[in-house]
Amino acid sequence: MAALVLGMAGGFIAGPAQAQQTALDRVEEAFKTGDADALLSEAADRVEIALLGRSKLYSRAQATYVMKDFFRRYPPGTFTPRNNTPDGSNWFATGLYQYKHAEQPLQVYLRLHLKDQQWQLREVRIEQRQGE
Repeated sequence: MAALVLGMAGGFIAGPAQAQQTALDRVEEAFKTGDADALLSEAADRVEIALLGRSKLYSRAQATYVMKDFFRRYPPGTFTPRNNTPDGSNWFATGLYQYKHAEQPLQVYLRLHLKDQQWQLREVRIEQRQGE
């Protein structure tokens, strides 16, 4: 089961496509390293985390704990970004999270929201991958 990790050491600054690409790069790196702190450092105050069918709204601190546990149980192997789509003040991204010793990668869905000139992580959804 994959976890969504959004690495945001410097924050998501709104602006041209370069800012969105920087955010995507940070997400990628956080997944590759299993760094829940980096993933959620610039998240919204409340973040929806859905892991393999169980969804709950968490505070940023609680979400960090949940993701740390996820990465402990499913150590990172690789993360491959698939699609990202800006839609007004929201940005949707998907990727594949291959944890160590897994036969199939997990599907990751992310939603970021533009608030006060920064991209904030609002939702992380990790599911078993359905056929292509």
